[in-house]
Amino acid sequence: MNLFNPQQLIKSASEGDTINLKKICQSLGLKLKINNELTDLCRIAFDENGNAVIQLNASLDKRTKFTFVAICAAEYIINSERVRDTGVTYDIFFLRDIHANRATNLIMLATRLAIPEHIIEKIANASEVQFTKPPESERFDIDAYIEQSDYLPEFIRSVIKQSSSKLLLDSLS
Repeated sequence: MNLFNPQQLIKSASEGDTINLKKICQSLGLKLKINNELTDLCRIAFDENGNAVIQLNASLDKRTKFTFVAICAAEYIINSERVRDTGVTYDIFFLRDIHANRATNLIMLATRLAIPEHIIEKIANASEVQFTKPPESERFDIDAYIEQSDYLPEFIRSVIKQSSSKLLLDSLS
């Protein structure tokens, strides 16, 4: 059973054009640990003290780490019982399929835990085929946003507009 209200969590961690992922993890009680012995890229599970821990492979770059933290936080919100029972492990194959799986509850929620809704709307609009050219003042430079972001480009490009994801957030609340 889900005990977290994602909309409230996102709202409390929103800071202008960013979302404070560290604050979300603190609110969820998630601990972060770099694990030099982890053979996969990432794992979320409960430790022997009953704490939910996101373990990240030490070889990961900053963007991959941030992306996995957002995904693990979403996993914990959606499937906390699975995390408690068996844990969830992510490998290179999962990472390669992020964009293909963008319509899953996991990726839709993860992108919302990482990127504010008004930015998601701009990214989605910029990614759509436009039949007319928007005025210069309304153009969103997705490449510049990705360059400044802490997340993997394929994760950012996996966002889906609010109308599709609102159902997910409402059902989890």
